[in-house]
Amino acid sequence: MINHGENASGSTTADLKQKVSEDIQSVSDFTSQEAVNASEKAKEAATDQKNVVAQKLGGVARALEKVATELDSGDNRDIGNLTRNLGTNLRSASESIQDRSLSEIAGMAEDFGRKQPLAFLSMAAIAGLAASRFLTASAPKPGVLQSGATTSPGKLSPSKAPSTSVAPTSLTTTEGRAHD
Repeated sequence: MINHGENASGSTTADLKQKVSEDIQSVSDFTSQEAVNASEKAKEAATDQKNVVAQKLGGVARALEKVATELDSGDNRDIGNLTRNLGTNLRSASESIQDRSLSEIAGMAEDFGRKQPLAFLSMAAIAGLAASRFLTASAPKPGVLQSGATTSPGKLSPSKAPSTSVAPTSLTTTEGRAHD
């Protein structure tokens, strides 16, 4: 009978090990599937943003082409031709971006960086300057209160300054002049 009890506890331990192993496998499968789902959602969001950027570039290209037409009608034909070429190139870039996957676009950027390193670095520097200008332009200005009133640096506006006045000895009007 003792042998029978040992077999029962041995099979119970084996069953428990099997159950734990199945649970671990189930958790592993679940986390793998969730990681795949999250990755797909991130790719969809990035693709949506890529398409938005492509549409914005197309809009800028159309605007440049309109400016080129106006420049052509005046005395600035050379500038008009340059602007038209820029608009056309921007339009083709927009269409190229919209028709490609993100990995293809990254590959194109890498190839361009290898073939034209100076142009690539110049574009990166210009993009960095534009981003810093945008960020500094959108940052709150020192000396400007939220109500729109300005103060000189280091000074508080009258509403924010601590009160140091002494009670007046005569009645005053709202303009601050003594009332007789």
